[in-house]
Amino acid sequence: MSTIVQQSWKRCQASNLKATENAYDQIISMSRIKEIIRDNHLLIRTSLPLFERLEPFLANTEHIALLADRDGNIIHTVGDPTFANHAQKVQLQIGANWNEGFKGTNAIGTALIERVPVHVQGEQHYFLENQFLTCSASPIFSAAGELLGVVNISTRKEYNHPLSMSLVCIVAESLQNRFLYAEADRVVALPHADVRTSSRSMPLIGLDRDDRIVGINESAKKRLGAEVLGSEMPQLDKGMGHTVKDNRRRIWPSAKTAGLKPFPRLAGTCPHFLQAKLMGQKAALVDFPVLILGESGTGKELFAQMIHETGPRSNAPFIAVNCSAIPENLIESELFGYEGGSFTGAQREGKIGKFEAAKKGTIFLDEIGDMSLRSQAALLRVLQEKVVTPVGSNQPRPIHARVIAATHRHLPDEIKAGRFRADLYYRLKGVMIQLPPLRQRTDILPLAEHLLRQLTPGSSASISREAQELLAAYAWPGNVRELQSVLIQAAFLADGGDIEAAHIQLEGLDEAGEFPYRERGLPSLKESEMEAIKRAIRSTGGNVSQAAKLLQIGRNTLYRKLAEYRISLPATWEEI
Repeated sequence: MSTIVQQSWKRCQASNLKATENAYDQIISMSRIKEIIRDNHLLIRTSLPLFERLEPFLANTEHIALLADRDGNIIHTVGDPTFANHAQKVQLQIGANWNEGFKGTNAIGTALIERVPVHVQGEQHYFLENQFLTCSASPIFSAAGELLGVVNISTRKEYNHPLSMSLVCIVAESLQNRFLYAEADRVVALPHADVRTSSRSMPLIGLDRDDRIVGINESAKKRLGAEVLGSEMPQLDKGMGHTVKDNRRRIWPSAKTAGLKPFPRLAGTCPHFLQAKLMGQKAALVDFPVLILGESGTGKELFAQMIHETGPRSNAPFIAVNCSAIPENLIESELFGYEGGSFTGAQREGKIGKFEAAKKGTIFLDEIGDMSLRSQAALLRVLQEKVVTPVGSNQPRPIHARVIAATHRHLPDEIKAGRFRADLYYRLKGVMIQLPPLRQRTDILPLAEHLLRQLTPGSSASISREAQELLAAYAWPGNVRELQSVLIQAAFLADGGDIEAAHIQLEGLDEAGEFPYRERGLPSLKESEMEAIKRAIRSTGGNVSQAAKLLQIGRNTLYRKLAEYRISLPATWEEI
């Protein structure tokens, strides 16, 4: 028995835990589980892809992998369903707490206390009822060394394999590296003494813009010690390590956040999104022209509104113009106005244009890349001379509005193709802000929760794990606008209750009849349906009638799909 396990047994004895009695077996309430999932959304979001990769290797091997939070609450699990059912007899399942004070010596709880990887085999478990298990667990740390939770692999004691310990350590360090890459401005790899070592074990250091250490992984901590956090590393400039990722160019150099006003209507925690938000907040304080780039539905107009509303022109009008929606022969009259009777259909008294209507406020020119070359030439002249001449008039009028433009097109390519004027491009791009598409954002789930709260004020409804998996896997060709539309439909179907997978209705099938997924290797529509059926069967203990009800399909339909996908019901499952 290892020293760590011996110390754990002493703690259990000192706490008067009785090894022959049943361990604490209370499952926390569903509402509390939802709160815990919300509190740990970043950990779960980052862990899901790794757990999905583990699942095929664990299936049919009587192994399960579990994710627990810093308090020992199990919040995610994948693996062999047969062993998962057996493990539930001792509450090794979502909603159970495996803190050492409740469950005695065990890999999850002991790893949380010791903050090191722990292996507990068979009779090393303190409670007799847990001694059929063998478990390996490794703590998960943030880039700054904060304990976030534990990754654990469990199996029967007779199936113990030394690779389980290596695997949980690899997963835990991979997660820490992901946090490091997301949070640091620059990531530096230190040379490793053993060139044969896996890249996952490479000592990594995260630096801010001032080359101060803001994060390290476990390999670097063993090399340098945790006390290096917050210190400067001038040696790095002398060849001590090499930069493996540099995010500094993405943040405005010498950015100072003091005095910046919040953008309350723009929610998100993704580093790429926060970078764009910081640029917008800084742009609000100056009067330079702004060019917002991003796909349709990413929120370009909302960004422009926030820049206007938090800047010194907030008391003046905000005028939005969709350049792609105005016919070419009318765009000059719309932007610059016209004199009465200047063309057929014109109002008798004439009309001021959008530039004049904006007064000393902001004019937002959306989809500027869709303007014709003739209209671009007229717009360029207005921006250069700061005056407009209404159609049918020879009297120029001064304009005072600030210009914010946006486009989903890549304007340098449009310039090369002769469809956009280079001189107008350079006139518009004083400050460029790139909005990430939703499929590249790391905060889809918290964003979905935020939008749901906006759509259902006062409601405590949340999004189920199965529904979250659908949202996370989908590629969102319509971006935030599409996500909001899907949530509106889901909230309507849920009728005030929690959003389940069946309420998530996704569109945009590709030519193969499958949903566009966020990255290769994610399941097809057929695979997703198979997995949904398997989950329903597992969660109902093999009860076909209840599983069909959970899937919202007929019982006969479920039997047909079981046969189609060759999903068999084990003999141990009995239909009630």
